[in-house]
Amino acid sequence: MSEPHIQVVLLDDHPLVMEGLNNRLNREPGIKVLKTFNDPMLFLSEVEALRPDVVVMDIRMPQLDGFEVAQKLKEQFGLTIKIILLSGYNYHEFQLKAYDLGVHAYLSKQATYGQIINAIRQSMLGHVLIPERMLSPHLEESLTATEREVLHRISLEMTNKEIAQDLAISQRTVEYHITSITQKFGVKSRIGAVVKGYQAGILGDVILPEKQ
Repeated sequence: MSEPHIQVVLLDDHPLVMEGLNNRLNREPGIKVLKTFNDPMLFLSEVEALRPDVVVMDIRMPQLDGFEVAQKLKEQFGLTIKIILLSGYNYHEFQLKAYDLGVHAYLSKQATYGQIINAIRQSMLGHVLIPERMLSPHLEESLTATEREVLHRISLEMTNKEIAQDLAISQRTVEYHITSITQKFGVKSRIGAVVKGYQAGILGDVILPEKQ
């Protein structure tokens, strides 16, 4: 017997965005889009009957915005319906507001289909995807642009010589940058710097336990 599909509802007032996501999700094994909506009021009137597992929705919509819709869903369904917000706004305040409401992911409108699919699957596992830069908002700002480039290449397991060649700088300059990175991060090794980079959201996101 095959595993049950994750039942998804899409809510977005941009037809092309929704159509593309709808088509992609319906091709993904284990995921089924129950219905799409471009009107948040209509969605709220039908969500009780649909009872989706996950709602993927835009923040900026007419009548009610995504925050207001998320609030109503949380009041009515608690954690039984997972919420993933898509936004063109990456403001720290918006992210804080979203996670305070109890959403499972706040993704950029530029997120790939793969990232959205991952967020859907992770939400069903009870995970909340929070960009680490929210948790350590000042750590990334402490690095220079070149230091961030060096750190990224360290995470790819490139040697100092390879990094120097790739960035067209001297190996000694690379060593200076690595020393600066480890001092700023308060670590003693390249591996420690990479770990800290992931924790700060410079190299990726973190998965946190679901808010109860």
